[in-house]
Amino acid sequence: MTRTTTTTNSHTELPQESRDFHAHYLFTVQHLRSTLIEAYQSIGVDIESPREAARQLKLDKNLTWKVSRIIKSEDDVRIAASVPGPSGIAKLLDGLTGAGASPVVIHDVRKSFASFSDMVELHTTDRASLELMLDSWADMGADPLEKSRKLAYQGNSGIWGIQAAVRLSCFVVAPSEADPAVLDYVQLGGYTNLQRLRPTAGWPLLRLRAFNDDGSPPIANMKPLSPNPDPSVPLLMNDFLAGNHPDVRLRQDERGIVYELAEGPVGRTGLFSAYYGYIDRGSLTRYRDEHNQMGEFLTIINTPMEMLVCDLIVHQDLAEQFAPQARVYGRASGLMDEHEQRDEGTLLPLSEKLRPLPVGMASLATPLVPRYPELVSQAFETAGWDLSAFTGWRLKLPYPPMPATVSVGFELPTRPSS
Repeated sequence: MTRTTTTTNSHTELPQESRDFHAHYLFTVQHLRSTLIEAYQSIGVDIESPREAARQLKLDKNLTWKVSRIIKSEDDVRIAASVPGPSGIAKLLDGLTGAGASPVVIHDVRKSFASFSDMVELHTTDRASLELMLDSWADMGADPLEKSRKLAYQGNSGIWGIQAAVRLSCFVVAPSEADPAVLDYVQLGGYTNLQRLRPTAGWPLLRLRAFNDDGSPPIANMKPLSPNPDPSVPLLMNDFLAGNHPDVRLRQDERGIVYELAEGPVGRTGLFSAYYGYIDRGSLTRYRDEHNQMGEFLTIINTPMEMLVCDLIVHQDLAEQFAPQARVYGRASGLMDEHEQRDEGTLLPLSEKLRPLPVGMASLATPLVPRYPELVSQAFETAGWDLSAFTGWRLKLPYPPMPATVSVGFELPTRPSS
């Protein structure tokens, strides 16, 4: 079994053949964010408070505000405007060193800033030219529905008596070693900072459904990713529970399994983060057949939340075969058969797009999902996969509408002739 690590900074260079401007820019800013998060966390600097960071690092608060915007930005395209100049970078490195950051961490931060500067020099003449290039980047405008979705989130939180900060959905696929014509599949998911706003029992945290294009159920063989699963709720990743540990119960119905939240404390005293994960070997087809023309991974939105983070991670042997697209479908009909509800009539006009996660997956780190690289690392260790052999895409959707289905889909390739 190949052992992976939780370190996300082992890949600092994008292969030369991948250095088109967009890919190179995203690689450098995502790597920069990753190293800054690691540096702050390694010495206990408060990511959420630039003022407190300024005090801890003995730096001007304007500089720590810039670093905070790099770490917390929800729009990679906007990060460039917050990257400090050479003198600011030198001051930041001095502050981190003085606060006790290790030489390895300082090296990673310095190298990530240098990689960003090299990217600017390669593709543009200066930072002002970089801003002009980024301004012409398609699909970077504000989403006209985000304000409405935020109002809906606030209203639904009160109506349903529950809310979460972030919903995570992560789908990982790789060719099966036993049969390369089928795929092994890992799903990770969960919520951060979920809380009840009034006594709520029976709220579904997780519904597991699977079906072919025609709605018929495929063969599934789900195994827990947790090394020490709780037999009563085996898919929960107990090592990653945080906050007030919730009482979760499993029940089965005719369509699959449901993990439900039992009664518990209301408000911040009951705040918790919880994740689940499983691996399914060989149950997904790699090529189109009489039952399947499309590959599709679904996230059912049934809880008010501030952000959805949805990652599709694929083995590099599959990457050229996949051209995934994200779509959001409303579920106003209330029907439970999800495969019957996704058509042009239920498609919602949202502008968020899948963005590439570059080679090496350094971009996995995000302040939105604490310990996310560690969570993925454990999944890859259980699966026996090497993280460096994978690439992927990410969708970040603020205030996803509910009820809705978020789809990440792609056309299945034709089986090559023998």
